[in-house]
Amino acid sequence: MKAAAWLFAAALPAAACPLAAPALQQGEVQAAWQVSGAPIAVGRHFALDIRVCPADATLVRVDATMPEHRHGMNYRPSLKALGDGRWRAEGLMFHMAGRWELRLDVQRGGGTERLRESITLP
Repeated sequence: MKAAAWLFAAALPAAACPLAAPALQQGEVQAAWQVSGAPIAVGRHFALDIRVCPADATLVRVDATMPEHRHGMNYRPSLKALGDGRWRAEGLMFHMAGRWELRLDVQRGGGTERLRESITLP
C-alpha cells in the first residue's frame, strides 16, 4: 500500500512549482499529497494534505473510485484551502479492499485538469 508518504507520478521541473519532489501532473497543473495521521485502512476515515501548483490553480474536488467495480466512495470529502497552494481534504473513506483511483480535479485558466493516482488496499 502506498498511502503513508508523499506519492508521486511524474518528474517535476524545479522552477515550475514549489513542490520539492516529483508530483502528479496533468498539463501544467501539478499536485502532491500525503495522508494526514494514520495510514489509509479499509473502513476508516482519513484526511489528505494536498499541495497544488501553479499558484493560480484551484483544487475543486477530491474523489476516489474503484474502476473494476464501477463505484466510488460512500462519503463526499470536504475541502479546505490553507493558502499558498495547500489544501486539506477530510472525510475520505475506502469502504472495501482493492484498487482505488484517487482523483484530484484542479481548475486553472478556465479549464479543469484531472490528476489521478492508483492506490491498492489489501
